[in-house]
Amino acid sequence: MSLDSYESIQRGITKLNRKSGSPNTLRVYLHYLGEFCKYADSNPDELIIERKNTLESRDEFTRRSVEERLDRWFSELEKKGLARNTCVTGYNAVRSFYKANYVGLEVEGAPSAWPKKMKPGLTREELGCLLKHARKPLHRAYVLCQSQSGLAASDLLRLVYGDVQSQVEKGSDHIHLRLLRGKEKQLGFFDTFFGKMATEALREYLSTRKGLKEADSLFPCTARNVNGFLNRLSSKAGLKWTVSSHDLRKYFATNLKLARVNDPAFNETLIEYWQGHSLGKVRGAYFLPPVEEQLRLYKLAEQRLEPP
Repeated sequence: MSLDSYESIQRGITKLNRKSGSPNTLRVYLHYLGEFCKYADSNPDELIIERKNTLESRDEFTRRSVEERLDRWFSELEKKGLARNTCVTGYNAVRSFYKANYVGLEVEGAPSAWPKKMKPGLTREELGCLLKHARKPLHRAYVLCQSQSGLAASDLLRLVYGDVQSQVEKGSDHIHLRLLRGKEKQLGFFDTFFGKMATEALREYLSTRKGLKEADSLFPCTARNVNGFLNRLSSKAGLKWTVSSHDLRKYFATNLKLARVNDPAFNETLIEYWQGHSLGKVRGAYFLPPVEEQLRLYKLAEQRLEPP
């Protein structure tokens, strides 16, 4: 019997979907509940029955036995060498399960995730070093396309040749992209651009791929592959930290927000829109500049995205 067939799990899923609705969050939630059930040698419904029974006990240790078991399980996860943040995620998944079934745990001083190390942020000079060591056309094109568009890795890796084909073939010096925000139509579309350097690198890279069809992935790799070659490029470039795909996206936002563009139409809302961020009902209702105007503004600040 699958885990989500239990009534207690269904109750937990209902509460979780109301808060998040993320398939990935649900997957993580079910994974850790499954691991906790194995540790407790009980199914989810049995865990809830047990909790109700322990709460009726007059003995303090019996009433707190579930909390103590969860603490022991947390310690076991740490002993396995799992990252602190991963262990905390599992701990919180179990707590939310009990809470969703109206038998919440009384926890004092719940474990917290260790603070993430702050990265310095990619500079234009460091971007130049990465590109200098990007010998493969695919790597150079990816780095430039993401750093000059601000797209999330998931959006960039969903692109197919058909999204850029006509503009590449007619020799456009910039590429305009009209993309769906997320995977749901109700979230709407947004525009963004590949700058001049990115377009040149993309055209050079695509020339190495013969027989391309419209449905072929523009960048046939995974997010893990991307962070893998960025790790290697960071090392070759002599950087003291490892650049990730998220850092390239952050580079776009940071440098454009620092750009000195003497035009009131160029603002932070525009930059967020190019990155695919949701603008909300108010800003989204009034923010509909023509593509030609967007490109004009993009070009005004484009130099800030290029290495010195």
